[in-house]
Amino acid sequence: MASPVEQVTRLGPGTGLARYLVAAALARTADEGARVALIVLALDRTGSAAIGGTMVATLLIPHVAAAPLIGALVDRARRPAMVLAGAIAGFAAGLAIPVALLGHTSLWPSYLALAVAGCCGPAVTGGLTSRLSELTEPGRETRAYGLDSLLYSVAGMAGPALAGMVAAAAGPGVATGVLAAAAGLGAVTTATLGFPAAGAAERRAGSVGLWDGAHAIVKERDLRVLTLTTAFGQLGPGGLAIVATALAVAAHRPARAGLLLSAVAAGAFAGSLVWTWRPLPASRAPSVTGWAMSAFGLPLLLATAVRSLPVTAVLFALAGAANGPFTAALFLARNQLSAEAVRTQIFTIGAGMKVACSALGAGLMGFTAHLPVSVQLLLVAVSPIAAGVAGGVLLTRPHSRGSLRGARG
Repeated sequence: MASPVEQVTRLGPGTGLARYLVAAALARTADEGARVALIVLALDRTGSAAIGGTMVATLLIPHVAAAPLIGALVDRARRPAMVLAGAIAGFAAGLAIPVALLGHTSLWPSYLALAVAGCCGPAVTGGLTSRLSELTEPGRETRAYGLDSLLYSVAGMAGPALAGMVAAAAGPGVATGVLAAAAGLGAVTTATLGFPAAGAAERRAGSVGLWDGAHAIVKERDLRVLTLTTAFGQLGPGGLAIVATALAVAAHRPARAGLLLSAVAAGAFAGSLVWTWRPLPASRAPSVTGWAMSAFGLPLLLATAVRSLPVTAVLFALAGAANGPFTAALFLARNQLSAEAVRTQIFTIGAGMKVACSALGAGLMGFTAHLPVSVQLLLVAVSPIAAGVAGGVLLTRPHSRGSLRGARG
């Protein structure tokens, strides 16, 4: 029986799509792991967890500001793979510089390097994903985006685990350096990808403005709904790590916080795997994003009434299981609703807004420490449920998809 890669690749097994999966896995593992490695590195070099937190924020916040620029550069490039590779290499360098400088000089060079890495970050997420359809057979994008969603789940588990294990065995500096090297290898692999034919790039070159993607999102109703609801839906989940820690502490087992987050990641992996093998019809992708968001929030809502940590872990895993189909359907919906000329901009802007809302949610959750844990968990569950219902209802009967399909030609 053909593997998922063999079923969707345009060029046959072991070619374009396989290299894409390797590049994305390496870069995203570095991205996810950096959020742990930087905190541990700051603790080791400066003794301050607060510095580590601000370093992570410095890495994440520029995503949303740089997203239109990264997207426009890729959309206008004659060789999009080289632009993406250059940005991912910049991300790798931005991770490596604090390893050499932190604790040996003032803090600002490390912060500057991480800010540059953050500006390159949209290439790791939305930038790569936006070009995936060009490596798949027409009509098989549904399963390809399932594979991409699976990679996000794998990176979400592997990145923090790799950072923690290497830091424990060889030190935080080595751990951060390993992640930077992984991103560098991802950049090299990305440079080998065959995006798209020169003729298509030449038609786009010079015709894409910096804000054309944002204009398309504002103008096109379905794209606007999809982008806003999926971003708003990240406000609560952005604080899930904080609430998981509070739940574990309330149960007098603080070490179990990692178990709860691992349950979410494992559930997302299982959900992505199910979608990859048995995806829903592509035409339903926009509405699936909404209902899957609601399905993520509902188990968390039920967990507010649970006092057993093992039962809570099961509910967290069920929430994560909805995240796999949500991610795959979101990628597919963006691809359907985006005009070819601004597709990468739309992907990077959407991804940047999600990252920004998640970071904002984590920050806001810090102000709820005085509230009961059940109330904190309720706040986490509310935004994906509300945004998911709104998106599911509004996107069930699309209005603007036809015009965008015509624009892709």
